[in-house]
Amino acid sequence: MAASGNSPFIDLGVSVVPGVVECVVECIARHTVASQHLLVGFSGGLDSTVLLHAVQRAALSQSLSLGAVHVHHGLSPHADAWGEHCQSVCTALDVPLQILRVQVPEASGEGIEGAARRVRRDALSTQPHDWCLLAHHRDDQAETLLHNLFRGAGVRGLAAMRECHGKTLRPLLTLPRAALLHYAQEHALQWIEDESNQDLRYTRNNLRHRVLPVIRERFEKVDAQLAATAGRLAETLGLLEELAVIDLAGNPPNFPLPLTLFKQLTTARAINLLRAMLAWQQMQSPDDVRLREFVRQLRTARPDRHPRLVLGVCVLESRGGMLNLCINQGSPAHQAP
Repeated sequence: MAASGNSPFIDLGVSVVPGVVECVVECIARHTVASQHLLVGFSGGLDSTVLLHAVQRAALSQSLSLGAVHVHHGLSPHADAWGEHCQSVCTALDVPLQILRVQVPEASGEGIEGAARRVRRDALSTQPHDWCLLAHHRDDQAETLLHNLFRGAGVRGLAAMRECHGKTLRPLLTLPRAALLHYAQEHALQWIEDESNQDLRYTRNNLRHRVLPVIRERFEKVDAQLAATAGRLAETLGLLEELAVIDLAGNPPNFPLPLTLFKQLTTARAINLLRAMLAWQQMQSPDDVRLREFVRQLRTARPDRHPRLVLGVCVLESRGGMLNLCINQGSPAHQAP
């Protein structure tokens, strides 16, 4: 029997899952305190529309201030109309909205998908907030794990997304997209459909529309199982980060670091420490081959040798018995005009 509109649970035909508002309220209660400011990343699509609507109800009941940010990428001919739609939704909910216009670099080496995510993340970080709330759900988690698996990612990539990471909260991460759609229909919400979500040239769309439907024919609960696996890997990642803190031997988790730390550890622990250090600085680790070779050089290089690892606009450099993280003066972003 279907659950009523007032029930904290939703019957989706196969299983009963917690309601959207209940998940949002519980997540906010776990991580926030009264009078803090919440910022919702609002694209105007189904997921973020549901999140904004639910968070607006939760914030009122918990004495929290609320705002929203729409990142205008300009990648679609409909981008201006989407911004207008987001403004009308926020006006109706009495939620202040900031529209940020950004440019997505086409030749960054990240691909349009990756570059757009990075630009959006950077734009959100410029706005004042105690917590930034994003609308990723359980299906997104499954896609992220598969995407990272096929890219050859390690534990950090396979742990996918976490409910709480830094100042970011993902209150809907345990809910399937079907629950969000049910909520939107129940509350007669209006949302936009981004045509790029159907473009199979993008890896995530291919996984969503081609790969996962085939897998579901054999493994009906694959989304829940992949999300659960990501959760267990996140626990493993937490243990590896705790080990990295131990291996810092009292040093702060910032560069520069004494090279002796890497020479005294086993190779595996030295690699783990460097991966953790880069993640704590919000930096992407290089591929495994480059990282392992750099750690090998750190551990074996003579005092007159200075191993370097270029990481885009930054570079890791060994000098004076310390491992430093510096600006890469040779990168295009830092060359003189």
